Amino acid sequence: MPSQHPTQAPTRSGRRATPRPSSIGSRTRSRVGTPLRQWREQLTGSRRPSMILSWGLGVDSTAILLRWIQEPASRDFALEDLVVVVAMTGDEWASTGRDCEDHVLPLLRAHGVRLVQAARSRLHTTIAGDGIVILDDSRSPERLHLDGDFRLSDELTLTATVPQVGGDRRCSLRAKGAVLDPVIDALTAGRGYRHAIGFEANELTRAFGNLHTGGKKKGDHVQGPANRSAVYPLIDWNWDRQRCIDFIAGVTGGIVWEKSACSYCPFSLANKEGRQRVLERIAADPAAGVDILMIEHRSLALNPAQGLLGRGSAIDLIRQADLGHVLTAFHDALDASDHVLVEVRRILRPAAKDPAKLGRADRSIRIIATGSRAQLQQRLHQKAARAGFPVSDHDGITRLWLRRRGATLPTREHFVTIAPAGLADKAKPDFDLWWRRLDAGQPLHDTA
Repeated sequence: MPSQHPTQAPTRSGRRATPRPSSIGSRTRSRVGTPLRQWREQLTGSRRPSMILSWGLGVDSTAILLRWIQEPASRDFALEDLVVVVAMTGDEWASTGRDCEDHVLPLLRAHGVRLVQAARSRLHTTIAGDGIVILDDSRSPERLHLDGDFRLSDELTLTATVPQVGGDRRCSLRAKGAVLDPVIDALTAGRGYRHAIGFEANELTRAFGNLHTGGKKKGDHVQGPANRSAVYPLIDWNWDRQRCIDFIAGVTGGIVWEKSACSYCPFSLANKEGRQRVLERIAADPAAGVDILMIEHRSLALNPAQGLLGRGSAIDLIRQADLGHVLTAFHDALDASDHVLVEVRRILRPAAKDPAKLGRADRSIRIIATGSRAQLQQRLHQKAARAGFPVSDHDGITRLWLRRRGATLPTREHFVTIAPAGLADKAKPDFDLWWRRLDAGQPLHDTA
């Protein structure tokens, strides 16, 4: 069971937040878990589940799980035939994990419900299960392995990026979907199974698509292997989010269940209400705020337009909220971190359908040197003085500008900057060729 912690500001659920050291970019931890291929072999001859529940630790899937346990009439299967699977991104809010450990895991133990916790062990995984580890497989789970193994923040550190709000939520697909699919395949071994997903009563399009009304979305029910039959208990029960929240509160003695998300999730920052809730969680867990700022700082260093908010940045948000202790801790973490001097080149192409609009952007990252932040800042300013190039400094990010992007496409930018260590050299194979073509005034030929 969770230990007692020093007094901190209360969370929304009324519990005390656990202080934790900021970890992003400075972790040295041993790898954990059983490789999926090895675990698959151990399953030979074991009972195969007829029902799989993807548990995201949040409101919807938690409500399903608790109702199935507390109200047997709500299900048509035995709990022995259920396996609950969870993919650990490594960066979930600590308060969510504690609520799960305090209120859900005891019920799983009491009823012998099997919980399988999995995670990535490296950046890239395969459908066969390479790069995936099983953190725990138990009918009496004692704790959640929230740290995972290879965290989503490890990936963001390597690439010096932040998750994007637009598109297909690649962060979730890579850190969750790509993990759970091979895990479920190993559990079911080709046998038919039902897969419960926590779509709410008002999420019919996510579940069933809209092709029948002329739309383009197929929906979840047609996804996955042939032996999968998707089921949506909340839709069947006509439960919306508030109904789920109320049910969980009734089971847990009044706990208002938190939204499950990585601490730096941009979707949580997409509106005023979400930003306020994130600020409250940061106030209760300052180290999470440091992690958020560290991820954004590294991304902004290499791309001034790539913060965590669509307009603005997380550091501005935290500054406006008067969370000075978080900012102080962040700057202390920066000063204590190793840094790198990085050359960044970026090519911005016109869109194929409208050449006046921005299409694809390609980037080359090359690490020049490693050292302390102060050492590299001195080196950068000396280089700028010798070359006569301008230097900019905003929010502690120093850049030596060698070329600024032009007003027409295609265009380029080229600068040297300083960022916390952890990122890696990266460029597409043809990047230097494209750069030379632009140097020579030649067309790139391909657009995006």
